[in-house]
Amino acid sequence: MSQEDVEIVFGAFEAFSGRDRDAWRSICDDALEAVPSGDWPETATIRGREAVWDFFLQAEEPWETGAYQLAEMIDAEDDRVVAHQVREMRGKESGVTVRYDYWAVFRVHAGKVIRVEYFGTRAEALKAVGLKD
Repeated sequence: MSQEDVEIVFGAFEAFSGRDRDAWRSICDDALEAVPSGDWPETATIRGREAVWDFFLQAEEPWETGAYQLAEMIDAEDDRVVAHQVREMRGKESGVTVRYDYWAVFRVHAGKVIRVEYFGTRAEALKAVGLKD
């Protein structure tokens, strides 16, 4: 994992967390793909930077405003960064608190995020990039 790839992923993460659409768009490729985790209600791959942005915003709608944290980043080589994303979330309507705890594999190419795929566990994410837990 190059430091540049880590910085790109971190920049995309920070831009979305701050709802800075222009900064996020500058970091993500036009053809960005997002692949939801198998345990999410949405299962189809989302294609296109604008569609991914909209998907992320819609996923946030039921929850009070809050910040995700990158708890860990792992060297996956081949322009891939594995990141552990966590957040304590409270439902706007229900007040129910849940812990968002997912692993994401980011693919970077030519200085842009081109793909992000979500996994429920560290082992699944590592397996997806050919690493062992």
